[in-house]
Formats: sequence, C-alpha cells, structure tokens
Amino acid sequence: MVTPLSTLEFDRVLTLIAMEAKSAPGRDAVMRRAPLPSIEACESSQADLAEMVRYFLGEGLLPLAGIVDVGSLFTRETVIELDESWIIIRAARATQAIRETFERDDRFPRLSRLASAIPDLDELLAKTNKYFTREGKLREEASAELRAIRQKVHQKRAAIQRALTDVMNRHSDAIQEPLIVMRGDRYCIPVRSDHRNAVTGILHERSGSGASFFIEPMQVVELNNDLADLLIQEREEIARITRFISQLLVEHQRDIVDGVDVAAELDALQACAIFHRAVDASRPAFSADRELHIIDGRHPLLDERLAAAREEAFSERAEERRVVPITIALDREKSALVVSGPNAGGKTVALKTAGLLVAMAMSGLPVPSADGTVIPCVDALHVLIGDDQSVLEHLSTFSAYLTRLKRILERVTNHSLVLLDELGSGTDPEEGAALAASVIEHLLQTGALLIVTTHLSALKSFAVNDSRIVNASMEFDSATGLPTYRLITGIPGRSRAIDAARTIGLPSSIIDNARERLGDRYGETDHLLAELQKRMSDVLKQRDEALRLQRELDAERAKFEEKTAALEKERARVGSSFREELDRLRDDVARQVNAEIQHMRSARTTINASEVMKSVTKPIEQAMEFLPSDEREVRVGDKAQHRKFKVTGDVVSIDGGKVVLNVNGRKMTVELKDLVSSGGPAPSPVRDRKRQARPPVLQGNDAVQISAELNLIGQHVDDALEESDKFLDRALLEGKQAVRIIHGFGTGKLRQAIREHLRKHPAVKSWRPGAENEGGDGATVAMLE
Repeated sequence: MVTPLSTLEFDRVLTLIAMEAKSAPGRDAVMRRAPLPSIEACESSQADLAEMVRYFLGEGLLPLAGIVDVGSLFTRETVIELDESWIIIRAARATQAIRETFERDDRFPRLSRLASAIPDLDELLAKTNKYFTREGKLREEASAELRAIRQKVHQKRAAIQRALTDVMNRHSDAIQEPLIVMRGDRYCIPVRSDHRNAVTGILHERSGSGASFFIEPMQVVELNNDLADLLIQEREEIARITRFISQLLVEHQRDIVDGVDVAAELDALQACAIFHRAVDASRPAFSADRELHIIDGRHPLLDERLAAAREEAFSERAEERRVVPITIALDREKSALVVSGPNAGGKTVALKTAGLLVAMAMSGLPVPSADGTVIPCVDALHVLIGDDQSVLEHLSTFSAYLTRLKRILERVTNHSLVLLDELGSGTDPEEGAALAASVIEHLLQTGALLIVTTHLSALKSFAVNDSRIVNASMEFDSATGLPTYRLITGIPGRSRAIDAARTIGLPSSIIDNARERLGDRYGETDHLLAELQKRMSDVLKQRDEALRLQRELDAERAKFEEKTAALEKERARVGSSFREELDRLRDDVARQVNAEIQHMRSARTTINASEVMKSVTKPIEQAMEFLPSDEREVRVGDKAQHRKFKVTGDVVSIDGGKVVLNVNGRKMTVELKDLVSSGGPAPSPVRDRKRQARPPVLQGNDAVQISAELNLIGQHVDDALEESDKFLDRALLEGKQAVRIIHGFGTGKLRQAIREHLRKHPAVKSWRPGAENEGGDGATVAMLE
C-alpha cells in the first residue's frame, strides 16, 4: 500500500539509520519509528536524541554486545536448550550492563530515566552464573551429581586407555598402528588383517583399505560398558539441569523481554546519534502555530556523505554530485509555497526534502539541516507525487491524480502539511491552471501548510498576486545550460522547455519555430525573468560567502580563545607549582641554616646570623623573579604596580589587606589585592636619589608647571565631581604638582561646585582661577600636596 511516508521514501531513510544499530532488536526499533502525535512527544524525543548525541561524542558506544531477540525463544512450548539459555542469559547480562552504565552517571538524566525501566535481573544472573563458563559451556560444578559422574567418566577412560595400551604392547606385531580409536562409542585398537585372530575381542569395523580391523579387546568390554552407563547418567543429569535453567528463565520471561526492549530502544537512539554525526544534523525546534522554517535542509538519500551507506543498503552507484541545501520558510501569514523552474531542476526533490525532514523531526530522528530550523507539529502529511494510472479502474493519469487529490481534500485540516507535485498538469493548461488555483485557494482557507510544484504560467501569476503565497524557483545556470538545484524564494522560475529541447539535440528549425510561435512579448518577459533570477542568484552567493567567512572567523576566534584559556591555565599552574616549590626550598634552606647557626653558637663562633641567612637564600629570591608578576607575593620593600592606576611604587608596610605604597615620595594607602609585584626590592635611597629627586620648582603660582588637565564642560555637577575625584587621585599617584580643570563659564554653577570641592579636598594645597593663557575664569588650577 502506498502511503505518504513511503512516497517520501521515509523507509529508505530508516534503513540507512538502522544500519548503525548494533543489534537486531535495535534495527527493528529504528524501523518502527514514525511521526509522533503531539508536540510534547516530538520535543521529548528530540531531547532524548540530543542527550544520546552528547553521550556518544563524549563517552563512546553503549555496552550492547549480547542483545538479541529473545522473544521467539520463549514462545515455543518445548524446553529451552542450554545453548539457547546461554543466549538469553547473555542478553540479560547486556541489559544489566546498560542499566549500571547510567545508574552511576548523573550527567545524562534522560538516558538514565530510560535505562531505569530495565528490570533488575541480578538475582536471576546470580543463580545462573554457576552453570555456565565464560564461553557458555556447562560447568562441571553445575551440580554435585554431574561433577561426581564426570570424575568417574575420567577415571574409567583412563582405565580403558591403560588396558588397551597393555594389549597393544603384548601384541605389538599384530597392531597396525599404536592408536586408540572410537568406533560406535566404544574404544578400539587397529589390528592388522593378517593377524586378526591374534587379539580376542569384538570386531566393530574394517578400514577402507582393508588392511586393518578395529577390534574391541575382551579386556575392555566391561570397562566400555561401564563408561557407556556413566555417559547415560551424564546426559540424564544435563537434561535435568537444562529443565531447571529453562524453568528459571521462563519465570523471569517478562522482565528479560522488557529489558531487551528497552535496550533495543537505546540501541536505536544510539544509531540515530551516529547518523546525526554523519550528516552533521541539528536539533530542530517545534511550532504549534504552523511555522515551517527549514534552513539548509539536505535530502539524506542524496547526501554525498552517505554514498557508501546507500551503496551497501540499496546497491546504488555513488554519484560525484554534491547535494544542494534548500531553505524554506512558511508561517500563518504566508502558508503556501509555489515552486517552479526547469524540468529535472530539482522541484520534486525540494518538495520531498521538506516533507521528509518534517517526518524525520517528528519521529525523533536526526534532521540534516542547520541550527534554527523550526518544524510544525502536523496531524498528517498529505503527499501527491508521481503518476498513478489505474488500468483496472479505467482511470487515466489525470483522473487518477484527481481521485487521490479528492481523498486529500476530504481529510486535510488546519494542522496538515500538503505536498502537491505538478498540480494542474496532465490536461489543458488553462483548465488545469484554473483548477490548481482553486485547489490552492481551498487549502489556504482550510489553513493547511502547502507546497506545490508547477510549470503553469497562470499558476505562477496567481501566486505572485496573492500575499499568502510565496513564489520560488529552481536556479538554472545559463552559462552551462544545467540546473544548479538551488531554491530561490521570491521569484517564479522558467520551465525552459525549449532550452531543454535544444540541449537534448532537437533540430534547430524546430527550436527556432517554437520561439517564433511564442512571440517577442514572451521572449522579453522570459529575458527579464532570467535577469532577475541571475541577480537574485548573485545576491545569494554573496550572502553565502559572507556567512562562510563569518563562520570561519567565529571558528578562528573560538580556537584563539580556547588556546588563550589553555595557556593562561597552564601559566597559572606552572607559576603556582614553581612558587610552592620555591617556598618549600626556601623553608628547607632556612631550617638547615638555622640548625647550622645554632651549632656554631654552641661552638662559640662569632657570626652574623642575618647575613648568613640572606646569603644562603639569595638564589631562591632571585629564582622568584621568574614567576609571572601576578603570581608573586607582594612583600615589604618590593616594588609593586597598582592594577587600576598603572603606577609603580615601593611597598612601605602591609597591614592585613591594606598596603602603604610610596609613589614618587607620596604615600598612599591601597588595597593589597589591587597590587601586582614588579620584581625585586626597591632601590636604596642613596643609589636612587638622583632618579627620585624632583626638578626644581620656581616660586609663585605662575611658575608651577601644569602637567595634566580635565575637561568637564557640559557635564552635570554630580558627574563632574565624581570625574574630578578620579582625576585628582590619578594625578596624585603620578606625582603631579599642578593640574587644570576646565569647567567653562556658563551659569557659573559648575565652576562654583568645582572650586568648593577643591577647597575641601585633602590632597589640594591651593587653587586659583586660570590665567589668560590657561582659560581664564573658565578653568581652575589646583596645586597638589
């Protein structure tokens, strides 16, 4: 039976995904996937897939070895044989391995919730483990009776071999070859045919050449009889154990089958995750408001990345052509898309791609499209593609098409997605176009989402004049005379029937005659449409190139940030490790030197303890210079830089989190956390006196050099006072003696506030209005302490 999903080749997509499953039940679970009925179910299914993708990329594959369809083994009314019991036990073990995988990992809550549905079979497995080896063979310790019987079997076989060896040694001239062989479950020896009577016993067989007879000597007849009896007892005990294990498994049948079913669903989910990576899929969003927005959607049955899988699954020959992504956008306001363009240009493929991606998304399958794709949650997919001529029902192609269309119109709702290929074709173009326009109008009124392909010019015009319909065309490369399969929205496409006829090789006289029949007006319109499509193609190419460059830039930026973060982390680690090692080394040296000093003092040797300590630890202090500056400890006497003001001074004292910093002779109290060590101790006053000496200052206000200024014109008083405070703090830290604050004339309110603020500021020694060359009364010069 032809269904909308089979028309879209949904089953072939399922086949490709099922190939990634690791078990037969997993493959069956994939093939059962179908669109889910509610938006909540669709979103939940995609959320499960997203978490499985994260698990697969981070943790690898699930422990699925051993998962098989065990249901058929339970349906028979006979006893489950040992080898079949081992298959069931392996499957049960696999389900427990999956359950335990997620029990001890809380990073995957959705998968953990799925795995928690696997019943606990530990008690069953504990009972069955004593019966089987790792290879699935029955243990000798399976029961005390079996063990005792097998020990007797071993002893009896040893006795038989000793007896036969003794016979062969006593009749060596009659023995064809010193071998012990089995004939009819009895131990025998090969006796030469010309010495048959030399060994008394039961003849079981003659060799193919006739040179030997296989004889069971009378000395081992009873021993062989005893062995046969023991083997019967062994088979009876194994049969009893088999029945016991079979009964045990049947009692837990429901739990085992349920566990395998859950494991199969997880296997199917993992197969989807593997397929997700293969096609570089994205997680779609779902819309309950009739929004369809496919971004760079790719048909999985055309995707070149799946060529090898398609060849394996369907024996398709791989093509070199790359799939061209399509973008489609429909919503409540624009709910129909009419696609036109050349024959074999990709219209039907675009139609199928849209329907297929909607079906895949709603089935919880990976969607081969870009991030941002939005899928409507539809109640049904109505698909009308291809011919359906019925000879038995005496229906033509067009009549059969209309019959199928009638069924769709009877069932469609405002939550349906309708896909109609070549609507209005197969009959008179004018009548077909009128009928097609009426069908589209009816579906628009119904509220369904609609995608239509057509060659009819009248239908293209109808779409242009209706704001509810989006026109789109399949691009055609005029230079090569071949379609590009790119979907361009906003403009109708040309069918290019005459161009196709010329490409195929119809006589030029026919081609020319056809163009004449169309007339100049059609040619002009065709030319304008071709030019419009070309320009639109150029715009799209430029957009694609810009997006590509943006993606490359984002990727490079991400790589740079990642490398920077890694280097910073490594630098911090190395710095911290180096500092800890140096601290430890310094402490060790200090302890050793202190012990040596105590020894010298006890020996009454005159020493300078502080000098000895300083001399010994000097290499360690020098090594500290190799630490990154922000990893060094700020200590009294060091030089340190203020992170915010970027000024450097000498650390005078440290009291908890407060530090007194001497900057160019001025002491400031700052936060310890704001300081970064600049290296070794501050230079001595004598050695640095010339560098630290201030330049001579002339007497009188006009002689002081103004070395910084702040422009506050146009600011509110509160903002201006805040800015002036920051400015004065920085000037003070930088050792400025005089600064100028420009406030302008205006109403005088800002000037008055600034000068009143300077009068009260503890760091301002005095202030004065600016001189003529300093801005006059529109500026104020402040002398700092």
